[in-house]
Amino acid sequence: MFARLSAKAIVLAAGIALVFFGVGLIGLGIATSLEPFVGAAWADAIAGALFLLPPLIWAIAVISARPARPAPQADAGARQIMAAIIAALAKETPWIAVVGAGLAGVANLFLARNKNRK
Repeated sequence: MFARLSAKAIVLAAGIALVFFGVGLIGLGIATSLEPFVGAAWADAIAGALFLLPPLIWAIAVISARPARPAPQADAGARQIMAAIIAALAKETPWIAVVGAGLAGVANLFLARNKNRK
């Protein structure tokens, strides 16, 4: 099992390396072919733009094509969440345990406030 997992990890790493260096070498080739016409700096900028703009345009198109989120209801919010928490506590947890935990937390805060931290 460990051997199969290791083999898959090695194949995945090799694939990622091939994609990384392949894209880099394609960009280098484009920049090198454009260099006699526009100079080194502009060739690098054009090659970078060729790799940057298509995914950027795709991402903008996907984000703008999403449907709008529904407007939140006026009565939704913190009150409903607190009501749900209190209802869950009332159903599931004994109140003495909740009060005891709260008192223990408050006592811990008061007892630990003046101690030096080392």
